[in-house]
Amino acid sequence: MLKRISKGEHIGTINPLVDIYNSISLRYALPCGGEDIDKFVGDIRLTTASGNERFVPLGSNENLPPYEGEVIYKDDEGAIVRCWNWRESGRTMLTEETTNAFLCIELVDTSRLKEFENALKDLSTLITENLGGTCKISILDVKNKEIGI
Repeated sequence: MLKRISKGEHIGTINPLVDIYNSISLRYALPCGGEDIDKFVGDIRLTTASGNERFVPLGSNENLPPYEGEVIYKDDEGAIVRCWNWRESGRTMLTEETTNAFLCIELVDTSRLKEFENALKDLSTLITENLGGTCKISILDVKNKEIGI
């Protein structure tokens, strides 16, 4: 998104929840994404791909499995997001009907921890104030590798 904006390209509206997390992504220059929890099959995991996971990208009907070793989010049915939090699946995308969402912001540069924490707080505030939602913030790292959703 940052590349598109820097070229003067427009970022269109998708739906209120996606628009909110896109605004956070642009404000803080951090990758944000979201998936519909009710569409998960089993548990979601951040892992490396074996290369045979089913993945149908948003806007496509074609299975484009991740590369072996690629960092993906996946559930028991296949890849949900490829290349960290970059290429999303249509199967778990957020829609106007989504009532339970998994939103994530990724941080790889620990020198930006304060910005990351502010982005999490702003995301939560915008969802609560504009959509009437409730949020639970959890941070996963080397010492905290799993949470219950």
